Amino acid sequence: MNLSLEQLRTLLAAADSGSFSAAARQLGKAQSVVSSAIANLEADLDLGLFDRSGRYPQLTSAGERIVAQARAVLASSEQLQAVALELHGGVESRLTLAIDDDSQLSWVAEVLSRFAEAFPAIELELLFPMLEDLTHLLREGRAQLGISYERLQPSPELEFHALGRLAMPIVAAPTHPLATLVKVGLDHLRLERQLMVTGQRGGGERERFRFSPNVWWVEGDWGLLELTKRGLGWGSVPQYLLQGPLARGEVVLLPVDFLAQQQSLGLELLWRRDRSLGPAGRWLKEALVAHARQVFRD
Repeated sequence: MNLSLEQLRTLLAAADSGSFSAAARQLGKAQSVVSSAIANLEADLDLGLFDRSGRYPQLTSAGERIVAQARAVLASSEQLQAVALELHGGVESRLTLAIDDDSQLSWVAEVLSRFAEAFPAIELELLFPMLEDLTHLLREGRAQLGISYERLQPSPELEFHALGRLAMPIVAAPTHPLATLVKVGLDHLRLERQLMVTGQRGGGERERFRFSPNVWWVEGDWGLLELTKRGLGWGSVPQYLLQGPLARGEVVLLPVDFLAQQQSLGLELLWRRDRSLGPAGRWLKEALVAHARQVFRD
């Protein structure tokens, strides 16, 4: 058995159009050519694909199953051709984007949807390392792009573009002792357990905004928020995660009086200085910068 893609295309044209003559017009071929191609396919498969007893040919039960398989084969063929075209054009076959916390997907997902349309054949990998874990992946070449909170100690081998700033309010559960205070000072915070985000590598980045000697470390903003809602400590959480919990009364904003302005952190897009991005990487970098300009504009 030696089937061709052209035979499968002819089969689908006949099945979808409802007649051999309509399939011939669609394919720009003579009806006799289409009829012969179908007959040869039936002979190769040793199956009757069409019932020709009526005015128009009707798919048999075997024909319906073969048509379904033919669609899958042709779809795979088209995907293979798309990959080959992208590789021939210098488009990378795989791209890894590292994001500091999966909660960032709330604004990144729109860009990824457009990326999927622009580069449908690329294998995209999303990783969610925290703090130094993210910069380590970039330095080691494990990821090509990264979205990180601003770093205390920038790495000389990494280039960056500022994306915007995120408000990081200090919150606690309504039942927490700090929630009863009219003003919360530094001494009050020091007396209560603080919940803080950490990466697996530890490091100095996680110590930023530490005010209490008593800390529980949590790998991720979602986990930190959940523990805060349960009254297990107070913490600083990105503003965009708080709309629902605040509206439902699961957490309250603490009236912290010693900070000159609302606590915030910048977001940065990172990549290696010495490694050029391919067409897909450059597209994603530019799209993230443009979208962030809309999301985080003042």
